[in-house]
Amino acid sequence: MSNAKSRIDNPWQFARSKVVDILEKVTQLDRESIADNLETPPDSSLGDFATTLAFGLAKEKKKNPAKIAEDIAKEISELSKTEALLTAVKQKGPYINFYLSRGELADLTVKSVLTMETAYGNSDEYKGLRALIESPAVNPSKPWHIGHARNAVIGDTLANMLEAVGYAVLRMDYINDLGLQIAQLVWKLKDAEGPESNEKYDHYLGRLYVGVNETFESNERVEEQVREVSRRLEDLKSKEAKRSDKMVSDCVEAQSQTAYRLNIYHDYHIWESMIAYSGLLEQAKEMMLKCDNIFIPDEGDKKDCVIADLTAIDEFKDMKEPNKVLFRSDGTRTYTGADVAFQMWKFGIIEDPFTYSLFEEQPNDKPVYRTKFGGKKHDLGKVNLVFNVIGSGQAHPQRLVYSIMDLLGYHEQAKNSHHVAYEFVGLEEADFSGRKGTWRGYSCDDVLDKARELAKKEVSKRNPDESDAFKNHVAEQIGTGAVRYRLLNASPDRRITFRWEDALDFNGDAAPYLQYSCARASRILERAVEDESADLSLLNTNEEFALVKAIARFPEEVLGVIQGMTKQVWGTSFSTNRMTAYCYNLATLFSRFYDSCPVLKSEPDFRAARLQLVQAFRITMSNCLRLLGIPVVERM
Repeated sequence: MSNAKSRIDNPWQFARSKVVDILEKVTQLDRESIADNLETPPDSSLGDFATTLAFGLAKEKKKNPAKIAEDIAKEISELSKTEALLTAVKQKGPYINFYLSRGELADLTVKSVLTMETAYGNSDEYKGLRALIESPAVNPSKPWHIGHARNAVIGDTLANMLEAVGYAVLRMDYINDLGLQIAQLVWKLKDAEGPESNEKYDHYLGRLYVGVNETFESNERVEEQVREVSRRLEDLKSKEAKRSDKMVSDCVEAQSQTAYRLNIYHDYHIWESMIAYSGLLEQAKEMMLKCDNIFIPDEGDKKDCVIADLTAIDEFKDMKEPNKVLFRSDGTRTYTGADVAFQMWKFGIIEDPFTYSLFEEQPNDKPVYRTKFGGKKHDLGKVNLVFNVIGSGQAHPQRLVYSIMDLLGYHEQAKNSHHVAYEFVGLEEADFSGRKGTWRGYSCDDVLDKARELAKKEVSKRNPDESDAFKNHVAEQIGTGAVRYRLLNASPDRRITFRWEDALDFNGDAAPYLQYSCARASRILERAVEDESADLSLLNTNEEFALVKAIARFPEEVLGVIQGMTKQVWGTSFSTNRMTAYCYNLATLFSRFYDSCPVLKSEPDFRAARLQLVQAFRITMSNCLRLLGIPVVERM
């Protein structure tokens, strides 16, 4: 019935472009200004699009905006008769409202979804560009707690969405295998008993760390012994260094099991020891000293240090002490110096001195590699953007790193360095602390286990005759979804106070509701007799059209989240909650459609059209869940 193309990657953008075409012909204005003044009315009775152009033209022509809108609407009404996608144009005061043909949009959208399937929602907007994401960088001395999981889930979702709009993404984790806490654990392990029965190694280390830290702070003799271990760790051939390598490897492997439960995977683990002893820092220092604003004073309290003069940067020029130490007089690096060097490495400014070896094969059938002396060279290639997912408390240090990059002359790389900031997850009575052990009982494993237990009760009620294997599998999927959604459904710049009743809410605005809508669609399609021919113009009830419009907007929403990322003083915004809100609305509209429009029991022509709409919904919701890292459940 329609002459529309069978596949449009972005149906809503396509419909909007038709409205812009007509307005361009009538007003002779440029497309950008027309698009900027085109909005979606809050009430569908006011149309599917509305323009406010009359306000701007009224100032220019010194006429009543309502009169200008009336004149434009008359001209548009004639032109719109040749555009099948538009069914009516109405003027209301200074606004011009556009009404889409329900049947045409349904035909265009559903056919596009069914043609593209798992690719629906994707675009090539940024094809050819590469991004690197560092997340979550949890110290290898304890298990992830639910706060660490927020970092990891944000980083993983960002990677998914960047890939959806065309980026090639390098997923990287930073492993801090140096420092006092590593030395404390290495000291403790020489006399410690092994893990308790069924105790995960990261939980075992976390338990040890709480005890050894208390001893370290109260016993000078122990403090001296730990300091000596710390010095010996610098000799990579020492028994302490070998014990540390084994301990950290085992801990990262245990932490990775938690990550895999959350559907989080990496390409590379970069160990801090490799940064410290590979020659990377020496390369960076040599390059830094070629900059006019980097110098070594020959007198004063910073004598022989490598200093960055920040007075050249507006943000820092009024600081009490505008000279920032990058390398101390003894040659050791400061945190800022190391971070700048590492950022230079990420962009490929510094030739990669690392060698890599296989760490393990992941459950997604992809390998993850770690830096290791004696490994093989890898060509990681150049990247265009770098995203560091770090708590908002690190806003100033991160801005400092990017500003020094700019100072060094790497202006494009500084501009394309992003701190994806987020607020922490805390308890009502305290924040999480590795040293104090306040994470115990709230580790990510604990939360996932409890979510799975609660989910299994619900799955068992609904499927009493199913096997335990089925119930356990589905319960794990639902539990994972509930935890990820909870961490994404609040804007990253908002602190989350962890409460069990919120994290394990299986009703309303929560992942199980979305998963159930997808499972319900699957059940409908399982019971249907396949019929490939359908007159999609029959999808014209309010409930059907609302669902069609939501499906049509999916690619626009994905693109909008990425294009809406902006640098702020506190970091780069990433509206994970925009995507969860879209998913929740889509599930709600499907529920309304299902309640109002019979599918399997309707007349044959309506049944065929509605079945295709159900299929389009299932594909769209599945694709949306995958972006959020939430498992798609076929039966619940």
